Amino acid sequence: MAAAAAAVLVSALLPASVQAGESRAVPGVVAIDAGTGAVRQIAALDGFLTATSTAAPEKIARGYLAAHRAVFGAAAAGLAGLRLRKDYVDIEGTHHLSFTQNVGGVEVVGSGVKVHVTGDGRIISVDGSPLAGLPASLRTATFTDGGPGRQVVFGTADGPRPAREVIDMDEGYLSVVDAADGTLLSRRSLVANDHATTWENYPGAPSGGTQHTVDLGRWLPAGSPTLTGNAAHVYSDVNDDDAAQESEEVRPGATTSFDFPFTDFSAQVGAPCSAQRQCSWNPAVPNSWQVNRAQNATQLFAYLNTWHDHLNAAPIGFTRQAGNFEAVDGDAVDGQAMDGADTADGLPDADHDNNANMTTGPDGTAPRMQMYLFQRSASVLAGNSGDAADIVFHEYTHGLSERLVVDAAGNGTMTGDQARAMGEAWGDWYGLDYLVDKGYEQDDTIDGDVREGDYILNGRAVRSEPIDCPVGSTEPVCAGTPAAGAGGYTYGDYGRIRSAGGPEIHADGEIWAQTLWDLRTTIGSWKARSLVTRAMELAPADPSYLDMRNAILLADRVVDHGRGQDRIWQVFAARGMGVNAGTDGATDTSPAEDFTVPPKV
Repeated sequence: MAAAAAAVLVSALLPASVQAGESRAVPGVVAIDAGTGAVRQIAALDGFLTATSTAAPEKIARGYLAAHRAVFGAAAAGLAGLRLRKDYVDIEGTHHLSFTQNVGGVEVVGSGVKVHVTGDGRIISVDGSPLAGLPASLRTATFTDGGPGRQVVFGTADGPRPAREVIDMDEGYLSVVDAADGTLLSRRSLVANDHATTWENYPGAPSGGTQHTVDLGRWLPAGSPTLTGNAAHVYSDVNDDDAAQESEEVRPGATTSFDFPFTDFSAQVGAPCSAQRQCSWNPAVPNSWQVNRAQNATQLFAYLNTWHDHLNAAPIGFTRQAGNFEAVDGDAVDGQAMDGADTADGLPDADHDNNANMTTGPDGTAPRMQMYLFQRSASVLAGNSGDAADIVFHEYTHGLSERLVVDAAGNGTMTGDQARAMGEAWGDWYGLDYLVDKGYEQDDTIDGDVREGDYILNGRAVRSEPIDCPVGSTEPVCAGTPAAGAGGYTYGDYGRIRSAGGPEIHADGEIWAQTLWDLRTTIGSWKARSLVTRAMELAPADPSYLDMRNAILLADRVVDHGRGQDRIWQVFAARGMGVNAGTDGATDTSPAEDFTVPPKV
């Protein structure tokens, strides 16, 4: 929608009490879903959509939707029948209300509306893509193969159809199939794969690289026979069958504790292993990984619980109500250490090395984290991804974004190129922010010393540039790539960072990661964590970089009363995401950059 039209429509959506005396420097957002033609998001970037109210949040939300039915076009007819699925209150007191559409009491997948209401009753934004023309009921349909899944309604070009939604954690997909004939209607991958690493940092690290005694009492029940607690169950799934055999569980040692020393293989393996970056197995010797099997599973268990607690606490607030991972809700992390280590006669096969992944389903479904061994090469250590804090934290953070950036039905929506690239960037940013804040990694005055993948890649970053490369940097490590240029990346570099050319989510995610590091530098770590997380909750489905920029601006209105607006705009404008930047959505791999901030009024 054109900026002028958006300005008029946003103005019409604001009550007179809010409009009075205002001159709007930023027109706001009225985005339209290209697929459905319905409103995708409504927000006023320099204020709120409504004035304060003492009414209940659901009443405020329904009242706003009813009062502005004309804005939703043909989809407005179905708004009266919306069902409140969830009223989640974040740690700042904001209510995130998710309303689903239903046909005959059966949920319509992929549609609905989310309304975000502050603690004092002001609407921050509205997002979703409600379907038009839904009937009161559908003919009864039965599943032809008697398979698992829940009954849903799926909107097609020919109208809504009875369907079922199936979660396959083994294959890592959430699928919707036609109830009558089993035709696949949609499929979404739940898996996030990566090639990164690091002990409270990693074994041998200058800070946080030495084993020390840790009390597991806060994470394990007294006398627990396995590594099974409220936040995670960890075992060594060396045959990769996604089940914990007796031989794969890790049990307390002779002292009834999980005290397993790490054996350094550096002398056996040789370079690039060293005292500063120690190797954990010998790829030339089958089953050598067994020496550190119990140690690594225990290390992974400690990492998973550490990260659960960090994300749960303020200012991030990834709590049970937000959809975090806990056994009490049936979705503690299924942590698979050394996954597939014994798939090739005592060694990992080609599908089970040099990687790690996190598969995250909807709330109530246990996510699965698979951590692999790394094979030795000229620049890669014979290490274990479960020994590396930055890899574990990165993978876990995929679960954070999958649970917070959701549609009205609670399903993750990170599907477009830009959205998935931000998923990779968040994984890097949250983990490195923590490690620097704790003093395990250093961020000094010289550009380019905060790197993802420092341990496994023997001091080389897994990304093309460190996360702390500002725009215009002349440091050699911030030299970038030929197509993108040097000195920190901007929005116009999207699709040009990968050396081979073309878009790639890990490479293009560097733009977003570096931007968030600039934000952290500008407003501080604590406030940046708060705004970045609250923005996930406020984001529309399948967000672009500009959608998420807007969500951070909206979050600042809630968290800091809008005091950070100018500084936030300056950060994003410096990275090419200024007020006149443009994109066709999350699938756009050639966005238009702009370096201007909104005019002063």
